[in-house]
Amino acid sequence: MELKPIIEVKDLHFSYKKSQILCGVDLHLFKGEVVSLLGPNGCGKSTLIKLILKLLYGKGEILLHEKSIEEYSHKEIASHIAYIPQYHHVPFGYSVLEMVLMGRVSKLGIFASPSSHDHFIALEALKKAGILGLKDRIFGQLSGGQKQLVLFARAIAQEVDTFIMDEPVNGLDYGNQMRLLEFIDELSREGYTFLKTTHYPDHALLISSRTVVMNGGKIISDGKPGEVITAPMIQDVYGVNAEIITHDAHKRCIPIFR
Repeated sequence: MELKPIIEVKDLHFSYKKSQILCGVDLHLFKGEVVSLLGPNGCGKSTLIKLILKLLYGKGEILLHEKSIEEYSHKEIASHIAYIPQYHHVPFGYSVLEMVLMGRVSKLGIFASPSSHDHFIALEALKKAGILGLKDRIFGQLSGGQKQLVLFARAIAQEVDTFIMDEPVNGLDYGNQMRLLEFIDELSREGYTFLKTTHYPDHALLISSRTVVMNGGKIISDGKPGEVITAPMIQDVYGVNAEIITHDAHKRCIPIFR
């Protein structure tokens, strides 16, 4: 039986004012994959994610479970996909538990309040993320790494199995970056699906099942991380001399300074 993609993007174009941002992008995401989107600033990675989530509108076709994204409301999209943004500023003093309960919105009626079941799901999500002890803390007072884990817990509370993330480790220290990547890897082994943007070739090599490289609004490479992330690609896309080495059967990208 042919495997059907969760998300399929066909010949997608997007312009902002007079600037062409995306030009003929084709992309697919299958269940259980961890797909990393690599590329320099301004290449269209974040724009592509916003188009998939129907936060922007372009020309082309985007399918979610073989149905046009145009046929979904934003609430319906949230019942299939959890979005974890790059930045998350909360102007009010919500607690961690309240933040995670927001992930239940797509399951509630218009005027419904979270039930005891919703609270149970939220607490279980916090436990899965390893941060149950933070449930009564104010979200805005947490560290960057803690905030990202709270957003992960909120995504888990949505009870979906597909996550889209825009530079999830941005602004995190090295330890929190590795802990977050480990958490993504653990969830992927449980059957969750990920599409994430990153600026770090090493991160793509660490946990991705597939790597997609964007440049100039186009996808220039799509395949296994070890085949896509090469020294010539790093030079072409980033203008950096690098060497790809193998350590304990895992490939690493090492920049070379002249």
